[in-house]
Amino acid sequence: MPEYGRPVADVEIAANVSADELRFDARPKVHVWFTGAGARESWQGTTRRNIGSPVEPGRTYFRVFAATRLSSRLLGTLPATSAGSETGPDASG
Repeated sequence: MPEYGRPVADVEIAANVSADELRFDARPKVHVWFTGAGARESWQGTTRRNIGSPVEPGRTYFRVFAATRLSSRLLGTLPATSAGSETGPDASG
């Protein structure tokens, strides 16, 4: 069954990080965007433990964990040239 009621993704990137100690000198500027051609449904989710939201510059956080997942599901079909048409050096017939 799809997680969180979302359909299964065609492309997904996940990352987890943990640290005994973490300190920010400034608030991070984080941006997530999905580029490319074609219609798609995309989403991003982040989980944090022991890290403020937003973080406080100058504060040290201890025993932290963060996980993020970027997912995208392609909608519709791709043009024939992108979907693996037989026009290449190996398509000699």
